[in-house]
Amino acid sequence: MFCIRVSLCRSLFLVSRWEILPGRRLMHGVGLQFGREEPSKKKGKGNFIRRMTTLRRGAPSQGRSAMLQAALMSAGMGGNIRPHFTCHDSIRRHILYVYNIARGSEKTLRREKFEAFLKGTQGALWVEPLTQESYSFQDFFWVWSQNESAWSAVRRHEELDASKPISNYFISSSHNTYLDGNQLSSNSTADAYREVLSNGCRCIEIDVWNNPNSRSTSRTPSKSPQMEHRRQFSSNSIPRIAAERLDALMSRHSRSPSAPQSAFSSLESKHSRSPSAAQTTFSTLETRESSTTLDPRDLVGSRSRASSRSKEDKFNGEPVVHHHGTMTSMISFREVCIAVRETAFQRNPLPIIVSLEVGADKEHQEMMVQIMKEEWDGYLLDKPFDHIDHITQQPRLNELYNKILIKVKRISDKQVEDEIERGRKLGISSIRAKPPITKPLADLAIYTHSEHFDDHQSLHSRTPSHIFSLSEDCFHALAHDATKIRTLLSHNRDFFMRIYPKGLRVDSSNPDPSFHWRRGVQMVAMNWQRTDEGMMINDAMFANTHGWVLKPPGLLSDENVDVEDIPRRTLDLRITVLAGQAIPLPRDRRQLGGVGVMGDRRFRPMVKVELHVEKQKGGNQDLVKETVVAETDNPDWGYDSKSLDFFEVKDVIEGLSFVRFKVEDSSSIRDNLMAWACIRLDRLQTGYRCIDLLSKTRRKTEHAKLLVKVEKVFRAETPA
Repeated sequence: MFCIRVSLCRSLFLVSRWEILPGRRLMHGVGLQFGREEPSKKKGKGNFIRRMTTLRRGAPSQGRSAMLQAALMSAGMGGNIRPHFTCHDSIRRHILYVYNIARGSEKTLRREKFEAFLKGTQGALWVEPLTQESYSFQDFFWVWSQNESAWSAVRRHEELDASKPISNYFISSSHNTYLDGNQLSSNSTADAYREVLSNGCRCIEIDVWNNPNSRSTSRTPSKSPQMEHRRQFSSNSIPRIAAERLDALMSRHSRSPSAPQSAFSSLESKHSRSPSAAQTTFSTLETRESSTTLDPRDLVGSRSRASSRSKEDKFNGEPVVHHHGTMTSMISFREVCIAVRETAFQRNPLPIIVSLEVGADKEHQEMMVQIMKEEWDGYLLDKPFDHIDHITQQPRLNELYNKILIKVKRISDKQVEDEIERGRKLGISSIRAKPPITKPLADLAIYTHSEHFDDHQSLHSRTPSHIFSLSEDCFHALAHDATKIRTLLSHNRDFFMRIYPKGLRVDSSNPDPSFHWRRGVQMVAMNWQRTDEGMMINDAMFANTHGWVLKPPGLLSDENVDVEDIPRRTLDLRITVLAGQAIPLPRDRRQLGGVGVMGDRRFRPMVKVELHVEKQKGGNQDLVKETVVAETDNPDWGYDSKSLDFFEVKDVIEGLSFVRFKVEDSSSIRDNLMAWACIRLDRLQTGYRCIDLLSKTRRKTEHAKLLVKVEKVFRAETPA
């Protein structure tokens, strides 16, 4: 009986030679429909944590679907046939059209023409030697789809040059890392550190305060920060009912009926299936495929405030982490340190910068130092290297592998006295919002110490280890001042700067990080809790990296280039969206039929393509284009689909510009984003290309794709 079943399945496999997409009618010529996947009913983890858990590729489906797929795979293996890229008819017919053009009038595609297609039309950097004299359509598609350099829309990063001083890199950074939702009333969780670190973040933030149950008596009380880092609202200024109302509105806005799956993309590298993929210095390790955001649907969270209060009693008098002056819950500082230790260097050797916001008193600061040395033993950089004087030098990136660097203020007694005097002149007793940093803690800020930014004169600081932290508003004012931009760029070539979101972003929204990167800022702290435009661009910058990206020419420390001389070019970009498949739909938009799941026939998708480049003064160029409306979750825009053209786009820095694809439901008035992808412009490959789509909850979807044609030409700027 088993042999008969396998033979039947093998026959079905050979009829199509196309893998069947679970839960959808995808096998052309064979009307099979698989059993639908039931939503996970696992208990023990809240929705937020369950969505943060890495989604593994190839998760088993239920019932007959799993049996049939296993039989199909076994039959294919028995017939010496390798599994194919999962493809729907909507995309397949366009691939067949490309094949017919490539072969011309001949019955099959000759090897010479195939090589010309891969190297010429597709611009593949590496092509595996073709062994056949001619190729059928199935063979053509197999070889093409297995060569990442010729198939994927995204070119992999080149090998990272880790030999430069650490201020020469952009660093994937997180703001208020401990929060799982908004900035006023969401939960604090150590798991957030595990997930952002697992997905490539290399600069995390920890806000540390006194344990409210501690009997410590300090002369300097722990107060909410009010001057240096204006991001909090006090509980007096924001009534509890307002925060609860915000939670309710945001939860209702962002809640989707789709299954509670991972909000984080898989850490495991999807390396090229051919040797065409560029190998990195860390080839033995796995690069993350995509950075990830936390899911905004868990703004309220599944854990009650009562459980949070019960945990507070278990902190053993040690410091706690939370957003002071708000209604966010507390977690133990030690718990955070353990989470960092467990995750930091599992698959990534590049260093981590821990940005400490300290509101704790002297006794608690001493406990912080002890905890960090205990939990990060062997990783914590607690003394300078013998060969690198921290007063005069920065270390190189390759000298800091598997190290944790502390960023914290160094505050002298004179600075405290100066601030008290300034406070008296302003008519207040003191402008100091937090206790001074103790010497044991300040001594850990060796190559990365926080320094107060007063005004543009501060940019003349020459201490190699200093880091200025500015709000996005403060930085914008500085960057738009023509008399200060040169000083700003000069500073950021050699020294660190960190930007954090303005205080009004209580919904955990994000700024556009590319604005800051173009001006040399190394760390743009993002709210990973929310998937928005800023986080999508951040994702594109650091996808397939280890969280450190070398700056482009003109922004490096060994270059003395004026702002007008940073390399810029004029861009002509044409993108033709041909077809898509398996566009992820919310659970209530799927229709059940028989033993399978069919797409919503009412779904009317369209694709918006947005070009993110430096905005020109007085420019009115349209950098957002959209396709016509198509049908179903397997849309086809036809062979003569209208191209989306971005011509004569000037002053483009290719490595700091981005193309964003958004699949939207035109039949929905609100919350119409269904899937998206964002690609750095210099990594967008030309030719017929496949784009992997992400769901709006930031989940990697195995089968959701777009097929597009990309034409990209750069020209030197014409002198005025």
